[in-house]
Amino acid sequence: MIKVIQINLNHCWTAQQLLMQTISERGIDVTIISDYYKEIGDDQQWASSADSKCAIYIPTRSAASISDRGSGNGFAWTKVVRILYYSCYITPNCTLQEFDQFLVGLEASIRGQSGPEADLIVAGHFNSHSAEWGSTTADARGALLSDFASALGLDVCNEGLTPTYRRVNAALVIDVTFARPLQGRRHLVHDWSVLADQHTASDHDYIEFTVTQSGTPRPRTSTRSTQSHGWSVKKLSIEKIQEHWNQASLPHFHDNATAKEHAERLTGYLETACNAAMPHRTKFDNKKSVHWWSEEIAALRRSAIAARRRYQRAGRRAGMEGRGDAFEEYNNARKTLRLTIRRAQETSWRELCKSVDDDP
Repeated sequence: MIKVIQINLNHCWTAQQLLMQTISERGIDVTIISDYYKEIGDDQQWASSADSKCAIYIPTRSAASISDRGSGNGFAWTKVVRILYYSCYITPNCTLQEFDQFLVGLEASIRGQSGPEADLIVAGHFNSHSAEWGSTTADARGALLSDFASALGLDVCNEGLTPTYRRVNAALVIDVTFARPLQGRRHLVHDWSVLADQHTASDHDYIEFTVTQSGTPRPRTSTRSTQSHGWSVKKLSIEKIQEHWNQASLPHFHDNATAKEHAERLTGYLETACNAAMPHRTKFDNKKSVHWWSEEIAALRRSAIAARRRYQRAGRRAGMEGRGDAFEEYNNARKTLRLTIRRAQETSWRELCKSVDDDP
């Protein structure tokens, strides 16, 4: 199974930094990005559209790799194993004729690249409305996009009515995922969902799904966290360790105790003291954090999520009372998160440079 995440970054620096952490946390193999801030990785990991509006990114830790690629205005494609991925973005400000021309170019590329030997996924920010993918309204662009999908035999993967785009007085489904499995196969995309509880720093939410490969599925390594041996020394509480020493009694040893028994009793005594003064380190089977991530940033991300929810609730109320305060709180939470990420990255870079200088 290949794990995929889809997101419109709204050309936001903070959103792109948080995406890198989310990729690590969730064990993502393929990333479909619209309106990115800047390129990520090298040519072996990154493929962008001709107009630099959308891209496909393969994280370093992923076992997936790009075997072929191409692009046009408003779309980029890659071939990963036997699956063609298309990342798409079309601005809401284009005319209906320009939107139709975009679809013509996209269809021509798909017909030129796809064949009986490849599965196909087309995903991105189409700025189109149709009940087929959960919109509460319909428009001419949605009708054109629906006809485009029908002509290519693409199935809509969106499930439910959860919005993919949220602002205080707007909640829309304008990010769409299409798929076309090989003939004779029933399903290609599984577990499609909107991660509405994640803070993206963008107006759009993450979309996550898994893709079944042709043939035998690749076994995935677990990304669940486990308690490792050891403690987080950086979080040592001097007050707690002193309190423990004052209350704890020294271990008692019998005169005829063996060396092994002495060692076990002393180890247990020290472990109890460490447990009282420090939390355990959390170990992950795969890399779970970018180098600059910290508990402080994680807490600020949670605070930003809570502030956004309060702002959205305030916006849905009939009156204006409290809406300004809620917006200010949300804006401050986003600003604090952004500045803290910048400081953390600068500190991490200085520490890396220092470690290189100190290395004999």
